[in-house]
Amino acid sequence: MKSINKQSWLEERKDLFVKNILRDFIYSYSFFLKIKKKYRDKGITYEGLDNWVGTRTDRGTLWVLKDNCHRLWKDIDPDIQPEPFFFDWMVGAIFHEAMKLKENAYMVDRYHPAYQVASTTATSYVWQENCQYFFKETLEDIQRGIKRLENLFVCAAEHLKSLLLAERDNSLLVRFMLEHKSDINKLWQKSGGLNQTLDAIFPSGLDEAYCMAGENYLEGSWYTEARMAFVEALKINPDCKEAKSGLQILEKRLKELAHMLEREYTLVNSNQVQRRSLSDSKTFAIPEAINSSVDKTDKT
Repeated sequence: MKSINKQSWLEERKDLFVKNILRDFIYSYSFFLKIKKKYRDKGITYEGLDNWVGTRTDRGTLWVLKDNCHRLWKDIDPDIQPEPFFFDWMVGAIFHEAMKLKENAYMVDRYHPAYQVASTTATSYVWQENCQYFFKETLEDIQRGIKRLENLFVCAAEHLKSLLLAERDNSLLVRFMLEHKSDINKLWQKSGGLNQTLDAIFPSGLDEAYCMAGENYLEGSWYTEARMAFVEALKINPDCKEAKSGLQILEKRLKELAHMLEREYTLVNSNQVQRRSLSDSKTFAIPEAINSSVDKTDKT
């Protein structure tokens, strides 16, 4: 029963998980490219790697990505769903390679400078030779690790692209892709970028993608974004019925909202006037009571 409930919980949130997986993959790959450039220009440093990978008690983006992939796809049949299977496996491999890179970078960053200082005063040649060999191997491991990570990221990106072709009804995902065109174009620049991916998901036209995003915005009351999405759909296809209908619904929703706000504003003003009137009447009633009391005293 517990397993069934867990599966149901995952199914209900699958769209969000898939969107977050794309988001975290983009971030992780972008961070790796920065590491690669820094390594090429200045050499490896530990800085940032701990946040990228993380720990069991403080998971980094890559750790979260790996866990979310496992949640969705670790038990799937590779014969039936090969793309999710390979992507999940590759993300796991990326994570473990990154973990090794982090540890190797720590060894070089933390201990190699200290070794260089100590080696100037050490008398044992064998000790120095062993340490030199150790750090030489570590640096070679770092170089190999970066190369492996690069290959894994490139392959994983293509498997992710193929995987997302089956996510046509995931409006959260489509919205995210449209919002992050630049990042996604960089991710898949060698295979046509975002437009080619969306063309494959929406073969009848990209206006469908923008309409889906517009409807999602509308559902979440993001009215400005909804209008922009529907307008973009009409730029692509001036005869798009879904976009025209979406704009009509949006205008109706805005009028209803304006009417509701106007009614609330009128009600608030009315209440303020009533409170002011009550306050004024109490103010005038006090002297009257005092005068009455004075009159009675005088008569006595």
